[in-house]
Amino acid sequence: MGRVYTLLFREDLAIQYFLKSLKVYDKILNNRDGVAMNYVDIGNLYYGQENYEFASKYFNDALKLYVELHDEDGVATCYTNLGNVYADNKNISKGLNYYYKSIKIQEKFNFKEGLATNYNNIGDCYISLKQYNEAILYFDKAMKIVNENNATGLEIIIYYNLANLNIKQNNINKAIDYNFKSLNLSVETGDLQFQIENLQSLADNYDKIGNLKKSYEYLKKYNKLRDSVFEKEKRKNVGLFHALNELENKRLTIDELSSKNELAEIKYENEKKISYVLIILMTIFVVFLVISINLHTAKKKAYNLMEFKNHQINKMNEEIQQQTIKLKQLNSTKDKFFSIIAHDLKNPFNSIQGFTELLIDNYKEYSDEKKLKFLKIIKGSSLKASNLLSNLLLWANNQSGNLSFTPTKIELALLVSESISFVEIQAFNKEINIINNVDNHIFVYADENMINTVLRNLVSNSIKFTYSKGEIQIYSTIKEDFVEICVKDNGIGIAADEIENLFNIEIKNTSVGTANEHGSGLGLILCKDFVEKSGGKIWVESTPNVGSEFKFTLPIFKG
Repeated sequence: MGRVYTLLFREDLAIQYFLKSLKVYDKILNNRDGVAMNYVDIGNLYYGQENYEFASKYFNDALKLYVELHDEDGVATCYTNLGNVYADNKNISKGLNYYYKSIKIQEKFNFKEGLATNYNNIGDCYISLKQYNEAILYFDKAMKIVNENNATGLEIIIYYNLANLNIKQNNINKAIDYNFKSLNLSVETGDLQFQIENLQSLADNYDKIGNLKKSYEYLKKYNKLRDSVFEKEKRKNVGLFHALNELENKRLTIDELSSKNELAEIKYENEKKISYVLIILMTIFVVFLVISINLHTAKKKAYNLMEFKNHQINKMNEEIQQQTIKLKQLNSTKDKFFSIIAHDLKNPFNSIQGFTELLIDNYKEYSDEKKLKFLKIIKGSSLKASNLLSNLLLWANNQSGNLSFTPTKIELALLVSESISFVEIQAFNKEINIINNVDNHIFVYADENMINTVLRNLVSNSIKFTYSKGEIQIYSTIKEDFVEICVKDNGIGIAADEIENLFNIEIKNTSVGTANEHGSGLGLILCKDFVEKSGGKIWVESTPNVGSEFKFTLPIFKG
């Protein structure tokens, strides 16, 4: 009864009868073989619902009993079922391990059908692992057994799997050939489910090779057969219940008549014979129905398994594409680093090396004024190289995830003052006035070292592009839950076509300052990364020959 209700997709009633059967086998008959059989049925019920945790529990319980009973066939069946559970639950290596265990037993006792089933399952697993040569090897083993034993049902599935394998290898024409082999066999055997699957696959494959006429032809056949089977299944299930009710009513009527007509011996005997005939017919009908539904359910489960495998493969392809994009981005960043190191570090180190050699070789001939001039050049080149290496180190650590992000409560005006102090010498040399107009008692929530780096780079850039005796203002504005900080200068400004690439690491953005200062362009890239990591955003507004305003936002601290 439980198995019949399972095939009728009434799992709620099926589990009730399985549990009743289990109680009788366990408590009344003390039959461990029957208990193990019930465990397998319940496990299959949960497996069909994709509840792999409970399915594996019942299969393992059945396995223990079959081991105690020395039932090798039962043990092999449990290994295969557990392999299905783990393979479908994405643990393919564990699934393969159970398939191999099952095969070891089946080879020992020459269980041909079980061997072919396991070989097919292993081939399906290797498709998911993209080990296509291994998959072909196991499908060949399964097909050899199928041909020797004329197992047409399994042959249909193997051809269908081989079609899927060739689709994964982009051998669409070969996949179409296998679909036709599977389709022709399924037509011969009346297997409607695999006729539907192969028609759908043929429609998809013809579409992939651009044969839209064929694709449309098989799509129409697929839709027609699918709709027909669906209606037929509905009518068959309804008819089944009506037939069972009618037979049951007839049986009750016969019993009632026989009990009321005990004196009419001849009539009673005839009615009794009729009752037996009806019972026998009902039994034959139910057995035939169970076999038919079993075949249908097995095919449907095979289809669901293949559909799940296809979903897994598509998901793996998406992850590979994402990893490829990420790898290209990382390679692009690496190339940018090499470009910066090769180009921007070469100039300051060449200057340091060249002027140092001149001083050493001509120290006695040069005047003090010329020596001082060379030393200033060496100092400037050293500072440039130091700043570049510092920014490169920060950028590399940030990209690799080694740079810690520790947001805390920060007093903004005080942090701005500290950042200005780092570039005071640079401003003093160009007689540039820096005004801190940031409101007092504004607290932000960010990483202090990162924001210090942002402010230092922005103010240093403003000094670089502001003429001697110019002015830089730093001020703040509250906007809802954020504070907007602006670094404004009255320097040379930035052209509109250059602004959009200022924060792009793929494009080298370096300009010579008003005092012939040079930079790598990494400073603004760092600023963008650190501001966005803190939950803010950064942008620039600029007019050539008027000045620039670099603005960024930070979240306000809420204590």
